[in-house]
Amino acid sequence: MTNERIRHDKSSRGIKKALETMAGNRPELEILVDAFGPLLIAKAAFKEDHPLPETLKADDFPFDLNRFAQGESLFTTIGLMDFHGDFNVAAECLLPPMKTAFKGIEQDLERIEQGFSAAALDTRECIQAFVDDQQAVLKKQAGQTGASFEVFKFVMGQLTRPFMEMQAEVFAPLTQGLQWLHGYCPVCGSPAAIAGLSGEGGKRWLQCSVCDHEWRFNRHTCPGCNDNDHTRHEYFFDQNSPVKAGERVDVCHNCNTYLLTIDLRQRIDPVNMQVASLGMVPLDILARGKGFTPLALTPWNSL
Repeated sequence: MTNERIRHDKSSRGIKKALETMAGNRPELEILVDAFGPLLIAKAAFKEDHPLPETLKADDFPFDLNRFAQGESLFTTIGLMDFHGDFNVAAECLLPPMKTAFKGIEQDLERIEQGFSAAALDTRECIQAFVDDQQAVLKKQAGQTGASFEVFKFVMGQLTRPFMEMQAEVFAPLTQGLQWLHGYCPVCGSPAAIAGLSGEGGKRWLQCSVCDHEWRFNRHTCPGCNDNDHTRHEYFFDQNSPVKAGERVDVCHNCNTYLLTIDLRQRIDPVNMQVASLGMVPLDILARGKGFTPLALTPWNSL
């Protein structure tokens, strides 16, 4: 029997190799690789250099099975770990590649970078405000730097993400063997950025846009609105892709959202789904051109 789960390579070395392969196979995507590749590599390297303690286990946290069964994510019921002590380090590692990727907001990014350097930001308050979506607090903190609120909130999301990914890896065992029928992440409650088809019959696995957790979801149901009427679902291929049949964008006419999907059943090597998503930007453009919006925003599909 084939392995149903997606085989990942989330290492900085694996990401670098995947980006090089993408640029070689799709020269027209080289500009995206050059812009966003350093940010993906930097995030992975940060996680490798600042891992959570190996002694930390899922059983160390209180798990409310009843609330989970009612559709509440683990981050909602358990909360986030306290990682504000490493937040400045994350800023030092990730803000430079962000300035490379987002030239249009480079000035705001420099202001935020200066805010971290001058200790003008209350990192604990920034993290909690972002997680709880406290707009007023985020605006106050953004004002401390002189950066725009929109850019400040985006940066907080990027800096928080590696910590959420590491915590999701710790929490993942809590969800094993439990039923989760929702289109949002069982760990952090966010929507999926991409789906992978793997295993016998092409089981669909959704990958979270925020914490990178993956979970099984019905292949014929829209994760955005739970519509399962196949007459309202459609998919398109990128005619210029060298793996056209293996990459597509699924669209739902009921909620007008789309989700990138990659068929991994014939793939031998492990995959990095964030790199795969970056390489499918032509499908983002195709879907947006037809009037659909992404189920989740990523740095590259929100350009």
